[in-house]
Amino acid sequence: MKKEIDLYLISGFLGAGKTTFLQKLLQALPDKKIGVIINEFGSLGIDGMLVEKEGIQLVEINNGSIFCACLKGGFVKTLIGFSKEEIDILLIENSGMADPSNMHLLLQEMESMVSRSNEDSKFRPYQYRGAVCITDSVTFLRHVQVLAPVQNQIATSNFIVINKVDLVNQVTIEKIKEKIHELNPEAYLYETMFAQVPLGLLDEKLIDNGYVGETSNQPWNRPATYSLECGTQVNKTALEQFVKKMQPLALRIKGIADTQEGWIQVDSVGDYLDIKPFKAGKRDVITHTKLVVIGNGPEEFEERLEDTWKLTCMEACEIYE
Repeated sequence: MKKEIDLYLISGFLGAGKTTFLQKLLQALPDKKIGVIINEFGSLGIDGMLVEKEGIQLVEINNGSIFCACLKGGFVKTLIGFSKEEIDILLIENSGMADPSNMHLLLQEMESMVSRSNEDSKFRPYQYRGAVCITDSVTFLRHVQVLAPVQNQIATSNFIVINKVDLVNQVTIEKIKEKIHELNPEAYLYETMFAQVPLGLLDEKLIDNGYVGETSNQPWNRPATYSLECGTQVNKTALEQFVKKMQPLALRIKGIADTQEGWIQVDSVGDYLDIKPFKAGKRDVITHTKLVVIGNGPEEFEERLEDTWKLTCMEACEIYE
């Protein structure tokens, strides 16, 4: 009998700490052969540049949710492709706006496609171990009230990481717990900072809760997502001003920037902004500034984005969906 591939899903809203959690998980599994699928809403892949471990096989699926009709076919084919690789574990980090309610349905679709093909003998089955959901203590209560993907990320996971607990008080943490258990009474909750979770605890507590539903991700309701590229060096202070001016209109701003002080990583969600030095990995080919901006503003968002860039950074840029 063929050895199964352990399959894990990592979900959570924009900026909750999914990529940080993935990085730490990879570091904790040095002796495993690992495949990684990273899904991003923007057309530019940023998180793939932030995840590096010798020997991992990484595939990025960008420009939408892997659970939406627009990308689910490619996602299923990618799962089939990884099943033929010599890996022990497949980790999937879905987009922050992704609704994984139909994860089981897609796994069934994959198995059906394999059984109808002539490649059944090459396919190694998956053992779906379940979904881990990373929540942002600062923004969770605000987003969970109005966003179906956030609610369904909780419902589909049995291991919920309450991240960034150092940034809120105990009253807020208790309200977060209450809301999570309202949506998923059986979920195991773990409070932490910097997305740190002991691997042994994850192995002990994580299970597939068997949730099956219809995803809320549809081509018509995806948020406006723009990529911004600049071919010249930008001033770091000016870039900070650009992000702060756009924060009220953006769900998320992230990317890599070439500044006069060196390469930096930019990460903004809500009114939170983190800027730190960035060192490219061996697989990365980065030549200029690349940002992804997920809008939460008016219809003229693209125009506001371009005008704000010109006002603050005063450099030519290209903006596209």
